[in-house]
Amino acid sequence: MKIGDSIIIGRMGQQPMHLTDTSIDPQHGTLRKTGSDTYQIEDNNSSKGIFVFGMRIKRKTIKEDAPIFIGTFKTNVKQLLTDCQNINLEDVWRDYDYNKRKWDRYSMYVNSIRLLTPIITTMLTQVVGQNVIVSATVLVTIMVIAIVVGEKVLEKKNIALATLNTKMQAEYVCPHCHRFLGFIPYKVLKQKKYCQYCGIPLK
Repeated sequence: MKIGDSIIIGRMGQQPMHLTDTSIDPQHGTLRKTGSDTYQIEDNNSSKGIFVFGMRIKRKTIKEDAPIFIGTFKTNVKQLLTDCQNINLEDVWRDYDYNKRKWDRYSMYVNSIRLLTPIITTMLTQVVGQNVIVSATVLVTIMVIAIVVGEKVLEKKNIALATLNTKMQAEYVCPHCHRFLGFIPYKVLKQKKYCQYCGIPLK
């Protein structure tokens, strides 16, 4: 969609994602692109309504990954504009697993450095000599740096993982009922073969 474009969403809507939930009207609402990642969603006097952050709305501007309920069906704009039939679940899982492991390794390295800080500090104070003031200054400086850097890395990791999990929940979905398949490795899903919600075989 381009900025200014609008589509009807519903069981007989124009969105790429096929909607079959009975709580969704044939032409439930209207979606209009208002910015690079913002959209305006409007309720077309539907029977079950549209909810954003638990509040029934008539018209509201939202981000593409903001959770919304169309009737009782949970989704987001990014998911609505994606044809789930064309999603490669193996690629989605591989990308998620790779990035999660990367952040886990990164934080493990930082924690290792924090654990080694006292040893490094002791060695440096021995090199500096027996000057108590200098040794104490070196110790405090290194400890403060380790704590500050460690906290910043953990904060960055938490934000990255939250974003990663949100993306995963929007893309790692059954191509038939569009429900999130859980944080289950693709190999396990492949062995089960069927969606745990609708019972239709997964591709």
